[in-house]
Amino acid sequence: MLILSIALGLTTGGLLGLLGGGGSIVAVPIMVYVLGVEAKAAIGTSLLIIGVASLLAAIGHYRKDSVLLRTALLFGGAGAAGSYAGAQIGKLLSDRVQLILFACIMAVIGVLMVKHRRTSGERKTVNKNKLAKTLISGCAAGTLTGLLGVGGGFIIVPALTFVVGLNIKEAVGTSLVIIGMNSLVGAATYASSVQWGNTMLPFVAGTIAAAPVAGHFSHHVSQNVLKTAFGITLLALSGFMLAKQFLAF
Repeated sequence: MLILSIALGLTTGGLLGLLGGGGSIVAVPIMVYVLGVEAKAAIGTSLLIIGVASLLAAIGHYRKDSVLLRTALLFGGAGAAGSYAGAQIGKLLSDRVQLILFACIMAVIGVLMVKHRRTSGERKTVNKNKLAKTLISGCAAGTLTGLLGVGGGFIIVPALTFVVGLNIKEAVGTSLVIIGMNSLVGAATYASSVQWGNTMLPFVAGTIAAAPVAGHFSHHVSQNVLKTAFGITLLALSGFMLAKQFLAF
């Protein structure tokens, strides 16, 4: 179990650093179905892990000038508010409802990743009138973060690309800072549910260790290939989670 926990943590952190998101969406099902943690504890713990790991992963992107801090603070500020609200709602839901919602969101993310097409490396013209859309996108991503324990990179990266006008590398790097902000706000709301058992610590250590390393090498890996493969994996995991919840009903 020790080796498995470390391996799963390394996988989660690696996906987070490489994709600017994604690792968080597998953290909760890993904790619930493999490590045996209750849903709310898994969500709270996931938020804390992903928050720290994201900020560490962002360091490698920042050194490559792929993090726009001003944009991250604007988008992340709206996201932090949404994360707090989402976490408050999540605490009122049953574990079963949260896991079903989680599986449905996972399926949507999987479809989006499979259909993903890499955008041009050239910076787009930013329409200043889109500030409201930026704030709304940030709030929506933050709400999902607090409600389900997902980092929201699948919303943040496209929003930063198509609404704010960043190229894909800037969007991935900046999203990590935003994910870190949103996740830590959500984690504070779930603080009483966070668990640090003997099986959790290796998973946490693996995730936090792998994220910055993966972030450093992210510029040398095909994002398209990763996203397509990961999207297929998410669709399979979503089907598994839905089957578990409805068969247990």
